[in-house]
Amino acid sequence: MTLLKTFQVNGRTLQLSAHDRPERPATKAPALRPGAGKFQIEQVDLSGDLTLTARINGKGIAYIFVEILMKHEGEIYGPLLREYIRAEADKETGGIKRPDWGETISLSIPLRPSLPLLTDGSSSAFAFASPADYGVSGCRIDGQYASAESQTRARISFDGGGKIKEILAFKEQGMKSTPHALTPAPGDTFAPYVQVFTEEDGAWKTETVLSTPLTFGDQPFRLETEDPIPGEYLAGILVQDLDGGFTRKYVPFTVGK
Repeated sequence: MTLLKTFQVNGRTLQLSAHDRPERPATKAPALRPGAGKFQIEQVDLSGDLTLTARINGKGIAYIFVEILMKHEGEIYGPLLREYIRAEADKETGGIKRPDWGETISLSIPLRPSLPLLTDGSSSAFAFASPADYGVSGCRIDGQYASAESQTRARISFDGGGKIKEILAFKEQGMKSTPHALTPAPGDTFAPYVQVFTEEDGAWKTETVLSTPLTFGDQPFRLETEDPIPGEYLAGILVQDLDGGFTRKYVPFTVGK
């Protein structure tokens, strides 16, 4: 594991290391996907009190998220925050609950930036989580699980109080992944994934790196928060269409010491 960067946060050492496992080959999306939305993020602004406002117009929107990313030495990391934005009303299609958006959406969201961490009681790692399903409290963190015999992609799901609900490992079979329940043994480790974002000609690309490996032992993993690291950040809106594709728009802001 190649160490890429080290952060010092209030006495904690947080690492970023290369993810040596080969990534799946990227697939090029067709010019027009069947579920692609006909929408546009027209405006995103951030006020001095960190209230994010946005206006979105169009059809084919499945979900909308608020998101915060961290900039450091030319790189963009995250997501520090990714949460579903609830609509005033929901609808259910095929057993799946989704927000019922109109064609014109105006949003106003107060932000309270923080640095989410996962700790094993001794070491700490970046805890850049994804939210649980729409309308469900809790979150999940993907990462690399390693035992004495092997390593694999795994997911730890937490309830709304930050307690572990389940741990799943994924068996890779070609382009598919099959999840199964995992019971960690003492000494096994879990290194959360961190996404590194780059923007080229309006298109966003991501690369996966690993945060500090945490060790399963006597103390259960727990989620904690620290004040954000002083520096530059991006706050924005992430729109998911019915085909699972994402459209993003951000505005910069600074966190001082």
